[in-house]
Parts: sequence; structure tokens; C-alpha cells
Amino acid sequence: MDIADVETTAGRLAAEFGIRPPKVTAGWVPRAMRLGVRAKIYGRRRMRLVIGPAAERLEPDELDGELAVAMATYRLRRGFLARLLPGYAAVVVLNHILVAVIAKAPGWVAQATVLAGLLTVLIVTYRNFVYRADRKVVDVLGAGPLLAVLEAERRHPSTWIYLWATPHADRRAERAGVLPRVAEHPEEHADLLDLPAVAVPATSAPEA
Repeated sequence: MDIADVETTAGRLAAEFGIRPPKVTAGWVPRAMRLGVRAKIYGRRRMRLVIGPAAERLEPDELDGELAVAMATYRLRRGFLARLLPGYAAVVVLNHILVAVIAKAPGWVAQATVLAGLLTVLIVTYRNFVYRADRKVVDVLGAGPLLAVLEAERRHPSTWIYLWATPHADRRAERAGVLPRVAEHPEEHADLLDLPAVAVPATSAPEA
């Protein structure tokens, strides 16, 4: 894989999303990220993409789609923090109320409650962030790039480290409003969905 070509493609996609072209390098990507693309988006004015060996097994349209998802993620990153931090604050406040109500509760109960609450908020917020990024990709580029990514996710699913938080490919397709397209062209997306088992509406639109 030519990193220069990937950087050119990433620059073109960045222009579509109205962000600065990312810096693209070859390097180590955690095995849990099965598509081999790691986006470093927080605390940076310019996104950095690390392309690992696993990306070699992707089809060109799948790699392009994964790059597009990274662009959407970077574009929406502030919204993720804007939703996460108030959720964390609510957990802390509710925990203080709980401790006040149950004055004799052991200290570990309060700690366990906070930890469970923070983890729940993180999972819910992250999953919603994934859905929002998917819809952004569809809004900017159409359904094709996202469908390519979801097909790759079906072939190379994430390990258990990410499965607890990352929505399934079928659910992502449903929430992004691309199921009607899959139903219209099942021969092009045979690996994405078991269409007879999925109720696909006649018309659908992405959620706001």
C-alpha cells in the first residue's frame, strides 16, 4: 500500500468534510482495530491517521470508506465531548444524592456506583457518536462509502475489547438510513445483511 496515495485520498475526503488534510503515516495499529486505520483526533488541530498492515486486506472502496468515517469523526469530535462531560457530571451528582440517602452504605458501594455510571455514560455516548458519524458520511458522500465500511466490518469484526461499545454493522446501517439501498441492490451487498430476516421500510431517511 502506497501511503502517499492514501494521503492523497485522505486529503480529497478532508476537503469534502471541510477540514484540514490529515497527516498520514504507516505504523502500529492495535489489533482490536481490525480494519487497520487509527485516527488520532483529540487534542489536535490536524488529524493524524496511522495505517497498519491490516489495511492491506481492504478493498479500495472499503479503505476509502474507513477514511471517510475518520473524517466525519474528526468533524464531530467536539459534539462527543459536549455530550460526554454533562453525562459524567450527572453521574457524580446522582452518586452524591445516593450516598446521602443511604448514609450507612459502605464506601465501595459509592465507588462501584460511580464506576458503573461513568462506564454506562461512556458506552451510550460513544455508540451515539458512531451513529452520528455514520450519518455524516451518508450526508456528505452518500450511502456507498458507509456500506463498504460495514461490509468490511462484517468480514473483519472487532475483538471483544471494542464489541462492548461499537454497534453491530446491521444496526449502524439501520440507524444511518441506508437499509433501503441495500434492499434495492442485494446483489451488491450480499455480505452486509441477511435481508430476508430484516424488515426494511419502503422509504426511510437518516435521523436528524
